[in-house]
Amino acid sequence: MKIHNRIVTAAIATLTAISLAGCVGGGSANPGTNNQASGGEPSGTLTGLFSSIFKDTYEQIAADFKKKYPKVDVKFDYQGGDIGALAMTQLQGGTAPDILTSFPGGNKNDAADTVASLAASGRIAPLEAPWTKDVPDAWKQAVNYEDKTYAYPGALQPLAAVFNKSKLDELGLKIPTTLDEVYQLCTAAKGEGVYAYSLGLGDPAGPQMLTYSQLGTLEPDPAKFDADMAAGKTKYADSVWVKQFEIYKKMGDQGCFGDGALGRSRDQAGEEVAKGAALATVDVGAAMAPIQKKAPGSSFEVAPMPATNNAADTKVVALPGFVNTVNAKAKNPTAAQAFLAFMGEAQPSVTYANGFASVPVLPNDAYKAPKELTAFADLIKRGAYQPLGSVQAEVQAQLNQTIQSLILGESTPRQVAEKLDSVYKK
Repeated sequence: MKIHNRIVTAAIATLTAISLAGCVGGGSANPGTNNQASGGEPSGTLTGLFSSIFKDTYEQIAADFKKKYPKVDVKFDYQGGDIGALAMTQLQGGTAPDILTSFPGGNKNDAADTVASLAASGRIAPLEAPWTKDVPDAWKQAVNYEDKTYAYPGALQPLAAVFNKSKLDELGLKIPTTLDEVYQLCTAAKGEGVYAYSLGLGDPAGPQMLTYSQLGTLEPDPAKFDADMAAGKTKYADSVWVKQFEIYKKMGDQGCFGDGALGRSRDQAGEEVAKGAALATVDVGAAMAPIQKKAPGSSFEVAPMPATNNAADTKVVALPGFVNTVNAKAKNPTAAQAFLAFMGEAQPSVTYANGFASVPVLPNDAYKAPKELTAFADLIKRGAYQPLGSVQAEVQAQLNQTIQSLILGESTPRQVAEKLDSVYKK
């Protein structure tokens, strides 16, 4: 799986976490001085490890935290690259800070920087924050382990279509709300000398995006599907995945993806949307920022990808990104617990969501979505969203490789699904 694209970072954490398995084993001990034991008024030094991409966001939250707890000296570390692997290395080496950057969910049997793995191995501590009771049911699996909450859930990003709304308006076209309208948009776009959906089908992680975005509507219960797959009760070839591949093939045949799609990277797909050669791309929400940067005079809008002809059925795929956890051997557990409790308060949660261009996981009346995320935020508020199911790394790799053969007509939709079944590990 090659989701480790710079623009993805936190957004696709549900996927990236899978590849972190096998990093490390063993316990941790956090060195340091000038800190306090658990309990009492927070004071002393508070350490943390965060992604450098979001330094400004964490720095703002830290500054606001210090206003509430002036006796705490915040000393956060910001690093680029594979933040999960770094956290695991620090835990193994006994140099991990009080607060960690982790990934949601995961498998307790993996040696990975995921909530389930870290909690099961005793490396992170359950949280004492009052907001733990407010975690929506859909995301409890992402931050809970054995009925205890171990992580601040952060924010949600969409895996959906990102439209160049300015170009749509210029051509008098509208964002489709049904599958037939998707096909009609493809035809209308060609008539205007552009194309509808710029997908990064030549990118190692690009082809899967359209599949996942439409499975949010087609697959009513991803968790049950995952369980049935593990139990051998179903297989990809007998599932709605085949229906999605049929849609994929029809869109390809209708020229929805434009010329040269099979050699296009995700970055190039975004550039096509930014300059108005294409009307939309399908990617994680984090892809929108570089597109906006390339076309500051244009407006953009996130919308779910229809997969049926009943608009009321359409759900958007929502992805939790990074989460934050407390090192079980934190030198300053009181300050660490206080910081994560603070992050879940209304205003810090807004700061976090805005910094990540996302929507808060915790219900928050203080949050007002920017225009480009309004539709996504409304879907989240109405419950018209779907988490991404668990997809094995081998299946992801096979999916990304096989979609090209589907578009070229070398594999049928069912054959694509059968290839996924061939690499699935029970």
